[in-house]
Amino acid sequence: MHNNLPQRLRSLLFVPADSDRKLAASLKSTADGLVFDLEDAVPEQGKDDARAKLVGFLERNRTEMGAAVLVRVNGLASGHILRDLAAVIPHRPNAIVLPKCRNVNDVHRLCDFLAAFECALLDDSWEVSVIAMATESSEGVFGLSSYRNAPMRLRALMWGVEDLAADLGAFSSHIGKDLTAPFSVARTMCLMAAAQAGIDAIDAVSTSLTDPARIQEEAAQAKRDGFVAKAAAHPSHIDAINDAFMPQEEEIRWAREVVDAFSRVGASGVARLGNAMIDRPHLRLAHRILCHLDED
Repeated sequence: MHNNLPQRLRSLLFVPADSDRKLAASLKSTADGLVFDLEDAVPEQGKDDARAKLVGFLERNRTEMGAAVLVRVNGLASGHILRDLAAVIPHRPNAIVLPKCRNVNDVHRLCDFLAAFECALLDDSWEVSVIAMATESSEGVFGLSSYRNAPMRLRALMWGVEDLAADLGAFSSHIGKDLTAPFSVARTMCLMAAAQAGIDAIDAVSTSLTDPARIQEEAAQAKRDGFVAKAAAHPSHIDAINDAFMPQEEEIRWAREVVDAFSRVGASGVARLGNAMIDRPHLRLAHRILCHLDED
C-alpha cells in the first residue's frame, strides 16, 4: 500500500454531504481538498440520506476529481462511523477526517477500522490517510501531547472552534478579530503538537462568512505561525486562503540565498547573509519553503 494524500494541501473546503446542490458546486471549487461532511453539517435524522447522496455523487464523479477527496465521518461514539466507512471506502477517499478526537488512541482505533475495510473492500490496494480534529473538547486539548508516536496514517491535526466553545460553555471565541485566551491556547497547543509529531497543522474555519479581508488576514496569520493549510466553510474563502499559503517572492528569494550561503561554507553551522549571521535553523526553514514551492 502507499499513501494517497497529496503533500500540498493549502485549502480544505467543508461540503455538507446532504445537499445535492453543494455537492455539485464543489466540483467547481479551487480548493486543494474537499471535505465531504457527514457529521456536524448533517442532522441526526438525515445521516442515512447524506451517506446515500455522497455515495451517488462519488460514483458519478470520483475518477474525474482533481481535488483531494476527504470525508469527515461521524465520531467514534456516534454509532454511525462504521456505516460511514463502509459507504465511502470503496470510492478511495484520500483521507478520513476524524472529529471529536480525544487522543492518539482514537486514531489507532480508526486505523484498525480502515485496515479492515481496505482489506475487505479494496484488496489492500489503497491506504487512506487520517486527519484528526484534535481540539473539539477539553479532553482533546489535554490529549494533544499523545500524538508524538502516532500511526503513519495520521497526516495532520486540525484545530476547531465551535465544538470546543460548546464544551467549555463559552458564549464567544473572539473579542473582535482576536481569539480569547482559551481558544488561543488550544490553537497554539495544536500547532505545537503537530510539530512534535512531525505532521501538518491545519487552521480552523473562519467564523466570518462575509468579510474577505478578515479571511485573508486569518490565513496570512496562520501561515506566519506555522500552519500549512486552513479549512473553509464557504467557497468564497478558498482563493484568499490559496493566495496566502503560496510562497511569496521575497520568501523564495530569501530561502535560495540561505541555501546558497550555506553551500559556500560547507560543514559550518553558521553562515553570513548580507550583514546578518544565520545558522542551521534558518537552513531548515529555507528548505521547508523551497519544498513547498516544488510541490506547487
